[in-house]
Amino acid sequence: MSDITNLTDKITQDAEKNQRQYLKKAQRDIENNEQYRKKQIEQQTEENIEQFEKERQSELNLKVSDIHVKARSRLLAAKQQLLKNLFSEGLKKIKKMSEEDFNQFVTSNIKQVELTGDVEMVVAQDSVNYATAENKKIWQEAASPEMNLSIAENTIPKRGGFLLRQGEIEYNFTFEAILSTSEEELSSELLNLIYDEE
Repeated sequence: MSDITNLTDKITQDAEKNQRQYLKKAQRDIENNEQYRKKQIEQQTEENIEQFEKERQSELNLKVSDIHVKARSRLLAAKQQLLKNLFSEGLKKIKKMSEEDFNQFVTSNIKQVELTGDVEMVVAQDSVNYATAENKKIWQEAASPEMNLSIAENTIPKRGGFLLRQGEIEYNFTFEAILSTSEEELSSELLNLIYDEE
């Protein structure tokens, strides 16, 4: 009977020993799993923070870029308005030039064109007060001997300056056309002058 008791004790002791080993192993597995899971969570948290930072930085860059674009648009609009005002003021001043200056403007341009034969001069509506009999005579005398210059009775509405016409050929010396032609060149020069002075 003592053999059976010894055998039972031995089985019980082995079972308890195995149980302790299983418990230790289970405890180690649990701790390893917890550490692994903790590392995964920490890594995922870091990745989430990095992603959030990247998205935030990207969003911030877009907002800054949008602010720059809007600021440049406003600056461009202000420059365009400034140029429009300058050209408008310039046109008003040109239209108020003296009779002597207008005659100089007409005669110098008539001398530059290379037209022969019958040429018609059409004075613009805003410059019609310069078209006196005396000035018409000055303009005709400025023409080359090969040019037969006549002054038209009709005018160009809402313009200053004049046109020279010969058939389908037309030389446009209206103030608006001259300013419009040189606007791009003048715009950059004017903006440079304005911003150099500031």
